[in-house]
Amino acid sequence: MDDSDRLSALQEELTQRLGRNRYELWVGPHTTLQMRDTDEKAEQLSVSASGLHDTSLHYMGAGEDAGVGDAKDSDAPVAHFERKPPKRKLPQRKLLVGCPTEFELKWLRSRLHTTLLSCAQQVWQCEVSIEYHVLANPQVLGNSQPDCSRQTHPSQIETKPDLDISTDNRLESPGEQPAVRAQTGNLPQQDRSRTNVQKPDSKRPGAQSSFANFVVGRSNEMACHTAQSVAKSLGHYGPLLLYGPPGVGKTHLAYAMLQHWRRAPQTRGIRLTAEQFTAEFLTALNSRSLPSFRQKYRMVDALIIDDIQFLVGKRATLDELLYTIDTVQERGRQIVMTCDRSPGELQQVSLELVSRISGGLAIPIELPDFTTRLGITRRFALQMGLPDQEEILTYIASQVAGSARQISGAINLLVATSQAYDKVLDEDLVRATLAEYIQQNTPSVRLADIQSAVCHVFGVEPNNLKSKRKTRSVAEPRMLAMWLARKYTRASLGEIGAYFGRSSHSTVISAQKKIEGLVVQGAQVSVADRPCPVEEAIRRIESVLRTA
Repeated sequence: MDDSDRLSALQEELTQRLGRNRYELWVGPHTTLQMRDTDEKAEQLSVSASGLHDTSLHYMGAGEDAGVGDAKDSDAPVAHFERKPPKRKLPQRKLLVGCPTEFELKWLRSRLHTTLLSCAQQVWQCEVSIEYHVLANPQVLGNSQPDCSRQTHPSQIETKPDLDISTDNRLESPGEQPAVRAQTGNLPQQDRSRTNVQKPDSKRPGAQSSFANFVVGRSNEMACHTAQSVAKSLGHYGPLLLYGPPGVGKTHLAYAMLQHWRRAPQTRGIRLTAEQFTAEFLTALNSRSLPSFRQKYRMVDALIIDDIQFLVGKRATLDELLYTIDTVQERGRQIVMTCDRSPGELQQVSLELVSRISGGLAIPIELPDFTTRLGITRRFALQMGLPDQEEILTYIASQVAGSARQISGAINLLVATSQAYDKVLDEDLVRATLAEYIQQNTPSVRLADIQSAVCHVFGVEPNNLKSKRKTRSVAEPRMLAMWLARKYTRASLGEIGAYFGRSSHSTVISAQKKIEGLVVQGAQVSVADRPCPVEEAIRRIESVLRTA
C-alpha cells in the first residue's frame, strides 16, 4: 500500500466515523492531509551496566563446553553472555494537517485531534504523531494539492454585476470560473483592467442606490458617514452592523457600499440576504458542494448580508456564517450586516454573533424626522416628475410620518392618480388622494397595545403592571407605559391613569417627568433583570409596537 492509498483509507475511515456531511463541513477539501515516515535510527546495544536487562548471563562449570577458550586449562567457571534480540517496534508515521486559517487550525485541533489520531493508528497500524500548520496559500483542495501556479486569487477575479446574488441566485461553480478567465485572458493589459470596472445597470435593484442620492438627516447621519468610511477603508473597522426598523435606509447604504467597491479595481464584493445565504448553504450541503460555496463567500473582499434576524433558530447556518465571518476577518476583508433589531436583541439569534459584532461597529438608524422626510419626499418627487411645489411636498412629509418606503408609496399613488384622471396635481387633489392612504398607514395605537409591548420587553405580567406594587421591576415599566401612552395615544391623563391602576392623573404627569429626566441623564432601567439604557428600552418597545 503506497502513501496515496493510506491517505484514501484514512479519509474513508474519518468519513465513516464523522458521517459524510460532518466530514465535508469540518474537514473537507479545504484541509490537507499528508503523511510522512519518521526515520528511526537502529538501536545500538552494548554490554554495559545500563544495558544488562537485554542480556542473559549463564555460568558454566569446569569441563563444560564453554565455547570460550579451552575449558581443560581452567577449573574456574566461565561466564557466558547471550544477548536477547531487541523488541521490534512498530513503524512511526507523522500525519501533517494543513488548514487555511489559524482559526480553523485551532478549532480542528481542539475538536478532532483524538479522532484523527485514533483513525490514523487504526488504518495505518503504526504509531502516529500529528503536526498542524497553516497553509501558505489556502485554496479549495481536492484529494491532492493542486498546482498553485495555475490558481487565480479571488481578488483578481473580475467584479461582475452578477456577484450581487440578490437578483441572481446562480452559484459560481468551479467550472464557470475558468470560462470567465478565458474570456479575458487574450485581451491587452489595458482592456483587461477595464473588465474590473463595471458601470451600474439601472435595471438591477440597488443600482440606483449610492451615497450621492442618500438623503442625510439627524436619524441616519452617523450611519451614512460610517458606511462611507468603511467603504473607503476596507476591513479597517471590523464588522459593520446597521440596524433599525424597515424602510429607513439600511439596504440603500449596503448597496451604496457595494457600488463603491464595484468601481474599485481588483475588489470583489457580494451582497445577499440571510435567507439566500441559508438556502445556498443547505443546497451546497445536500449536493456535497461545500468547497465551492466556501470559496465563493470566504474569499471575497467584501460580504454584505441583509436581514440577519432571519437566522433565528438556524444553528447550522449560524455556525457556517460565524466561520465565514472569522475567515473574512482574518484575511483583513470586510463584513457588513443589516438587521431590524439592536445587538442586545440579537442575543436571541446567537451570542457568538453578538460577540463578533461587538468587535466592530453597530450603528442605529431611526425613522426619519420631518426635515429628513421632506428631503426624501423631494427626491422621490423629482424622480417621478412631480411638480416642485413646496406646499405639496410639505404636506406629504408632514402627513406620511413613516419610513421612506411609505413616502415612496404615497408619491407613486399621486402619480398614478394624476395620470388616470389626466389632472395636474394641486393641493386639493393631493389631500383627497392621500386621505385614505394616510389613514391606512398611520397605525392606531391603543393603551392595550402599549401595555402588551411593555410587558413583552420587560417580562412583566399585565396584572402586575396595573397593581399597586412599587418595586423597581414593576414601577419602571409602568412609568414607561404611561410615557408612551402620552406620546402615541390621544387618551387623557385621567384615562391613562385609570387604565394602569392609578387613581390620580398627577401620577401620569409624575411618570412623564421621571422618564424624560432619565432620558436626559442617559440612565438605565432593569429589563429582564439586566441593566439597559432607557433609550434602548424605549426603542425596543416601539419596535414591538411597529411589528404589532
